[in-house]
Amino acid sequence: MRDRILLVSPASPFAPQSGAQQRTALLHMALQQAGEVDVLLLEPTAGASSLAAPRAGILAHGLWHQRPLGIGKFQPDHTLNRTLHANGVDPGKYRLIVSRYLNPITKLVIPPGVRTVVDLDDWGYHYAPGTLALAARLKSSYAAWLAQRQLQRFDAFFFVSQRDQAGRPELQSALLPNIPYNPPTQPFPQADSATLLFVGSLWYAPNREGIDRFLARCWPAIKASQPQARLLLVGAAPPAVRQAWEQHPDVSAPGFVDDLGEAYRSAAFTIAPIYSGGGTNIKILESLAYGRACLTTSHCASAFEPDLARSLGVAQDDAHFAQLCAGWLGDIGTRRGAAENGHAQIAKYYSNALFTDRVAQLCASHD
Repeated sequence: MRDRILLVSPASPFAPQSGAQQRTALLHMALQQAGEVDVLLLEPTAGASSLAAPRAGILAHGLWHQRPLGIGKFQPDHTLNRTLHANGVDPGKYRLIVSRYLNPITKLVIPPGVRTVVDLDDWGYHYAPGTLALAARLKSSYAAWLAQRQLQRFDAFFFVSQRDQAGRPELQSALLPNIPYNPPTQPFPQADSATLLFVGSLWYAPNREGIDRFLARCWPAIKASQPQARLLLVGAAPPAVRQAWEQHPDVSAPGFVDDLGEAYRSAAFTIAPIYSGGGTNIKILESLAYGRACLTTSHCASAFEPDLARSLGVAQDDAHFAQLCAGWLGDIGTRRGAAENGHAQIAKYYSNALFTDRVAQLCASHD
């Protein structure tokens, strides 16, 4: 008889569009190799703790009451647990409980003897210089300290980068990097194009803030050096934000697109001007999987060391970012070399087979 596994997540693995949803889908598929997997959705609500309407393929959809000012953020929600039990959801029935992120699993009352694994995606959130006042930074530091105190409650952990894993050597853990979701079988050939491409969820603050900074500090210099340059911003964002971006010359922000492959195929290279956030930026890996070189920041690049150290263009500041973009627009050979080297590294270090194997090893390591 196969083991029973409970996957706890704030988002369903069955409709993967954003990077977070895609990682959930990949984790779900990997766990299915080890046992029978049920999915429990757990999300915060301002209202009372309850169960939402059932969804296809989901065991249950729980809503836990989010108290103001972060009070009791990591405490079990006993009302929710009683409701789950009354509807036949019992954590004690499972050999293994795996949680996407720390917060959802802390809401459950888990009986002794059930192994727990927490996916610490977006662990070690970094803020861009100058983005927060002192009071906000102190609040964020306290939240991080409180989160670290919860780690002793669980058995093992996934980290997405060596940078994050190195900070907690005492934990039983495995490096489970983000990987491209459903990449093409072959990378696209290089295009004689003047289009810079960004792909990502543009409602996400680090992405939105990075684009704002790029448009204000880099785009004017790029356009002055390369007047034919165009910028395509692909990803969901509020209409007002997209309209504001499109006020800049030769910038297009269509939002979500049905054919992501066509966006990559027509691009010269991609940019990831991200200066804050946690985890790793899957948009960089996806770009290399599609055969497009990527220019990014040292903040993003540090999450991929040493695997992609020679495969990325890394800008040290805004002026350098603009200089690299202008240079790459006029040098298809350099773009091709970076893309080819990056694609080879993706196949070696960021494959579906490696992802599945890492999941299996950690989840079975107690046997």
